[in-house]
Amino acid sequence: MTPNRASCRPAGTVTEITSAREELPRAEAGPVRIAVAIPAHEEAELISSCVHAVLRAIAHAQRVGAADRALVLVAAHRCTDETAARAREAMQRLPRQVAAIVVPDDGPGPVGAVRHRLVTRAAEHPWITPEAWVFSTDADSRVPTDWVTGLLAAAQHSRADAVAGLVALQGWHADEAARAAYERIVAAGIHGSSHDHAYAANLAVRLSAYTAVGGFPPAPHGEERELLQALRAAGHTVATPHAPIVLTSARMPGRADHGLGALLAALAEREQHLPSLSEPVAG
Repeated sequence: MTPNRASCRPAGTVTEITSAREELPRAEAGPVRIAVAIPAHEEAELISSCVHAVLRAIAHAQRVGAADRALVLVAAHRCTDETAARAREAMQRLPRQVAAIVVPDDGPGPVGAVRHRLVTRAAEHPWITPEAWVFSTDADSRVPTDWVTGLLAAAQHSRADAVAGLVALQGWHADEAARAAYERIVAAGIHGSSHDHAYAANLAVRLSAYTAVGGFPPAPHGEERELLQALRAAGHTVATPHAPIVLTSARMPGRADHGLGALLAALAEREQHLPSLSEPVAG
């Protein structure tokens, strides 16, 4: 599949993640250190597959010399289920030079605040220097094996301090009209080899740039878009490649009141108050 079609394909259940790869240069002159931040709220059913996919992507990046030491953090945010326990189980067999932590989080609820607390915790770890890269994904998502290498390569290709990738939806059982409406929204934000969309499930930023602009804002939704806007306003380049693509849940309702899940629900229900077809997607 092409990156464009994958990012616009909302229907059905995808059993494997594939990414169309561009021929890009190595991400850095040498391996970089990375931190991966994963917020989770009542995600006992999905967190294991998310963590396993992240660890595979890290191991691949280490094998090819793109990544050095890596830290994976899962925030168990106000969980009453087995999210924390299952995340710890998924972290039992770690690649070399990888540390993983489950962080109990009973703090304020906006997901932007949860993400920022995770990044702050990562920055306190001795492995994570200002030049390290912070990767963001979601507990209901699965990253491809080339996720770390692909985003780092896109950053090098564009001399960027941040990379915003695309997602493909899993399990959205909407009718043909709703699927077509979603595809039009996504396609409207695609411009040649770049795009206007923002997904916290597929994002990476150099820690020094993240810190300089204050990080994820404590927003109930759209925190990734606000972060990218702040980075651009401060003069940082944001790469927006079509690949690698992250597979993310199309569950309705979503965790954020006005996030991707809410958009999908509105489209499925054919509500009248929908975003403009030219409005980029954030989720």
